[in-house]
Amino acid sequence: MSIINNLIINMPIKWYGNGDSEDPIYKHFSRIVNFVIHCMIFTAIVSGTWLLKEIKYEFSYFNNFAIVWSVLLASHLLFVIIKKPKDTSKQST
Repeated sequence: MSIINNLIINMPIKWYGNGDSEDPIYKHFSRIVNFVIHCMIFTAIVSGTWLLKEIKYEFSYFNNFAIVWSVLLASHLLFVIIKKPKDTSKQST
């Protein structure tokens, strides 16, 4: 237990200021964060809609809705992968 306490106490939170929006690594991680937010919204809405459909309401468009959004999500992932910077020698500071 003391090891965990030492890790928690000895790891200060550091704020380095705003990132450089022109830095390719910063842009890439920004795209990853946007994709993860997109995934969370997709999961929340589709699972909530599915639950409502199973409990009480009949959503005839649910399958098409989920499929179309899944395709959009997959294309967003493809965009993030394609836009990954090739040269990572210029590291963020």
